[in-house]
Amino acid sequence: MRYVVWDWNGTLLDDLSCAIEVTNQLLDEFALPRLTGVDAYHQVFRFPVSRYYADLGFDIAPGGNFESASRRFLELYLEAARDCGLHSGAAQTMAALHEAGVKQVVISASEQGNLTTQLAPFGLDPWLEAALGLGDIYAASKQSIAENWLARVDAAPSQVLFVGDSEHDYEIAASLGARCVLYTGGHQSRSHLESLGAPVVDDLRDVLRLVS
Repeated sequence: MRYVVWDWNGTLLDDLSCAIEVTNQLLDEFALPRLTGVDAYHQVFRFPVSRYYADLGFDIAPGGNFESASRRFLELYLEAARDCGLHSGAAQTMAALHEAGVKQVVISASEQGNLTTQLAPFGLDPWLEAALGLGDIYAASKQSIAENWLARVDAAPSQVLFVGDSEHDYEIAASLGARCVLYTGGHQSRSHLESLGAPVVDDLRDVLRLVS
């Protein structure tokens, strides 16, 4: 295994509780029903994020309130997420991979500037070859970013392991012919992740035994 491709939100960054809290604040502001907790959030969260917003009750049709809601969520989230840390074992795992000569990249559905800002306090640069995000805030898909990245690097898909917390991470890895490990500490439930057929871990340190 030559590369590990990390997802950011929910995988390295422990922001699940933050996301639920901010989502409920957003729902209050738009007079929509609140989520009752983690299970309710896991039941609706998905990519593209526009479909998730639709399930929450926002209007994603042209001229609807999806774009204004997205901007407001991001405003609330970026402020609240300043208090978020990395998941337990994240830094330890990244350091061990670096020591073993495995190259690492973050590929995220976050907007590039926001991703760079969020990464900065954690000092991960010595372990990362790159951190790649989207050109807008609407989190439609990071598929093309992953495809373009893989086309540029000297690695076969079979030498790449994606680590993420969502079905979207699994779909990207499968489409590229890469391996995937799914982590249960993020934005989709263990039961849903297990249904996809990829290895599922509860601790990021378990990624180390799957890199071979």
